Amino acid sequence: MKDTKTILLLVVSVLLLLVSFALLWTWGYQFSSFTKDKAGTVYIIKDSTESANAKRDSLRRVYASTVAGFAKLDSAWNRADSLKTGLDIKLNEFYKLRDEITQLLKNPASQTDLESARLKINELQGRVESLRARNIEVEEENKKLMAMINQIRQQNNTQTNTSTASGGNSNALVTPVSNRSRPGVQAQQAPATIATETGTNLFASTDMRLSALMVDQGKEMETNDAFQTDKISGSFVVRNSSMPINSAEVYVVVIQPNGKVLQNSAWDAGTFMTKEGRKIYSCKLRFDYNKGEAKRLQFSLAGDRFEKGNYILQVYHQGTLIGRMVKPLS
Repeated sequence: MKDTKTILLLVVSVLLLLVSFALLWTWGYQFSSFTKDKAGTVYIIKDSTESANAKRDSLRRVYASTVAGFAKLDSAWNRADSLKTGLDIKLNEFYKLRDEITQLLKNPASQTDLESARLKINELQGRVESLRARNIEVEEENKKLMAMINQIRQQNNTQTNTSTASGGNSNALVTPVSNRSRPGVQAQQAPATIATETGTNLFASTDMRLSALMVDQGKEMETNDAFQTDKISGSFVVRNSSMPINSAEVYVVVIQPNGKVLQNSAWDAGTFMTKEGRKIYSCKLRFDYNKGEAKRLQFSLAGDRFEKGNYILQVYHQGTLIGRMVKPLS
């Protein structure tokens, strides 16, 4: 009986020992798995953070390169006054977008901000390319303006004596409209034919017309309202019965109420010599001509904004005024 109890206790002890080993092994396995999972999670976060930092650094390099390329364009823009208004608008948009990207790149933790910054940098690069193309136009304009100024200076030097003898001002690049030409203008068109010397090859200009046009859905309608005016159109008839002329050219000058010459663009205009000095013309009309023919010539000038007041049309041939009229806009 005593041996039976001893064997039973021994069996129970062995079972308890095995159960203890099983429990210890289970707890150890679970602890090891938990530690590995935790370590893996830390590694992923670290890797994700490094990836975000690398992406942000890459975006910053692209952004810095884009801004550096943009900075090279400033000097040419500062010399292009005729394009200043349009460029100011583009530059304001550029600076606004640049500031937005700078704020987004300051946040190191947000993937959403980095993605938004990437899209905005792409947009910024597109704007820089557009401004770079505009810069090429500015440089071309500067070259043409410098060439025009040099030509004017050379012509002024050679024409000084002639202009002084005729009472002109050879140093003037633009002949402003004097105040004496404005008072007394009637509220209607007042074309005038300038008498020319008989026996010369100068044209006589008649039937001068000057109209303000409003363009609506491709249709042109005449108006007297300066605010509604989109362009100015004119025509006149030239005739010469004295001398045979195969081809000729006349200069058209349209003077605005502010005294400046109306032009389609800087490329379509230039200067010519008159008895009063050098003038800027609005357009130059070349045409074929037969002796005694009544030739009607037409022109059209567009503008961004037309002011109220009197618009003066002048027609010149060989430096002599052959026709003049006034068109008022209210």
